[in-house]
Amino acid sequence: MEVDVTEKAKNFIRFGLIGLIALAVLAGGGLYLYQHKHNVMTVDNAVVKGTTVNLAAKTKGRITEVLVQDGDYVEEGTVIAKVEPQITAEDIQGLEQNVALAKQSYEQLQKGMTVAQAPAVAVDSGAQQRAADAYSRMQRMNELFEMGAISAAKRDEAAANYAAAQAAAQSARTTQVQTRVIPTSPEILKQAELQVKQAEAALANAKNDQGATEIVAEAAGVISLAEGVAAGSEVALNQEIASLQKSSDAWLEGKLTAEQAAKIHLGDFVSYELDGHKLQGSIQDIAAPEGEDSDGMTVVRVSLPADTSFTLKSGMTATLQFAIKD
Repeated sequence: MEVDVTEKAKNFIRFGLIGLIALAVLAGGGLYLYQHKHNVMTVDNAVVKGTTVNLAAKTKGRITEVLVQDGDYVEEGTVIAKVEPQITAEDIQGLEQNVALAKQSYEQLQKGMTVAQAPAVAVDSGAQQRAADAYSRMQRMNELFEMGAISAAKRDEAAANYAAAQAAAQSARTTQVQTRVIPTSPEILKQAELQVKQAEAALANAKNDQGATEIVAEAAGVISLAEGVAAGSEVALNQEIASLQKSSDAWLEGKLTAEQAAKIHLGDFVSYELDGHKLQGSIQDIAAPEGEDSDGMTVVRVSLPADTSFTLKSGMTATLQFAIKD
């Protein structure tokens, strides 16, 4: 038995066309009403801004490799560049010797100064005086070294002279010679202890710097290399290698006149086009002009999407479109 579906098909087409026409009328009416209830306020030259982190060299040295390009998006932990430290084995050895000398001087001062006591006929008074003078000079050299006025070599020379003078004085004694110990002043002992700690800290820092060979991104974001950063270039301690704009903390910033600012509110939706992509955000902050340096414009911050199909960079510009109610 054959079923004639021609009539059913005609009805379906007829009512389908009617439905499409009705939908188009409703959509057009909705757009008409929206356009008559809202005006679009346009603000040009909004700029992408964000929190920036500086990435610096942790040691003096030479860049051996740059692993990213300017404008690259990187994840947290990405190695940006590698640095070869300029701290040599000889530098470490010299610092170790400084620590040993500082400790030796401190231990010597802890023992105090031994002064001879003997009958006048049995003692070389000149040798004793020279030993006392050498001790006074050694104490003075310790004080000057602490102030940074002399080198460690000068300080050590004074200590050696005192040791020699003391040995000469002791050799001039008879078997009846007696001695007494004069303790070192607490101030000088404190300075000598501080010198030991400073020498040890310098050695520890140098050893740490030997391993500071990588500069790493502290967060995900966009890298901007500092001028002159390239393989083979020399860098100083704490010199900026790159800046990182954190992708988790970026926004669009535009400026409005007082009349324009009066028409917007926190949370309002804003449309904009960025790098050829049509996007939408909301007003996060409205900051009125402040201070003498203000240009009289109100600053508005608009949110950016958490994830985009393109790389966000500081300095990108966009035109903001605000839907303003009549």
